[in-house]
Amino acid sequence: MSRRILAAAVFVLANAAASQAFAHAVCGNRVFPATLVMDDPGVSDELSLPTITYQPIPANGGNPSGRTVDYGFEFDKTITQDLGFAINDDYLIQHGAGQNLHGWDNVTVTLKDKFLCIEPDELMMSMGIIHEFAGTGSSQLRSAGAIDSVGNTAPTWYVGKGLGDYPIGMFRAIGLTGELSYQISDTPSQSPNEWDWAGSVQYSIPYIEQHVKALDIPDFAKHLMPLVEVSMSSPDRGYTTGTIAPGLIYLGDTFQIGAEALIPANHATRQTQGTGFIVQFHLFTDDLLYNTPIGRPLIDRNLWQWQ
Repeated sequence: MSRRILAAAVFVLANAAASQAFAHAVCGNRVFPATLVMDDPGVSDELSLPTITYQPIPANGGNPSGRTVDYGFEFDKTITQDLGFAINDDYLIQHGAGQNLHGWDNVTVTLKDKFLCIEPDELMMSMGIIHEFAGTGSSQLRSAGAIDSVGNTAPTWYVGKGLGDYPIGMFRAIGLTGELSYQISDTPSQSPNEWDWAGSVQYSIPYIEQHVKALDIPDFAKHLMPLVEVSMSSPDRGYTTGTIAPGLIYLGDTFQIGAEALIPANHATRQTQGTGFIVQFHLFTDDLLYNTPIGRPLIDRNLWQWQ
């Protein structure tokens, strides 16, 4: 299955080269893409469908090895120009590791407000709140411990910073994003609170082409953005776990396609998962369907601009 998914991703990437890179989550000259493992600092109308995650499960505790395949989606909708919400869910399939499971995960809803964009500095910030609704997923997965049985609420801060305002030549193409949240459990005695943090380093070839110098490379390569994401979780009780995710994003005019490896970040993570991968097809519905309520803000104003 993993080879077929990777082959399909490569095929789509190879046939996408006719599109032009298009600015989306923008602050000044900087485009912050929709990252695969963490959330970006922008607020926009988008649809991720599908996001496919494959992870092997190592043999542990007398159970044989296995694998999980996760088919996820995310729908983002703007309420105003700066305020939006997102709905996430995924269908999980697990084979081996002592059990065969399948079913829907719990529904997660995010409310996010972009309160800052300093265009000359390419600096963007947002604040949000994320809630996981316990009991909305598969009872089979919940009984097996494959999904959370307790809900949680996570106030979250997002930041993005491009280096285009510094006189550093080709390094101006570097962009950084970060995410920090504190997950507050509905029942801490059953599921502890935890800190979650993530960051990414991106190198935007479209930024070089548009704002630094023209490159003598194939058109397909002018749409690429290599990046590395790191995502970590540190519960009040238990071990810190996380992943390191190097990969590549192709930026089209109305879509992007991304693929990343998922590498366990430490020994505690390697006990429960091996090295896997994630691939995603992401649509910019505000470009495709702007003349419909799906593609534009329900209230076309910015809450932070009073005049």
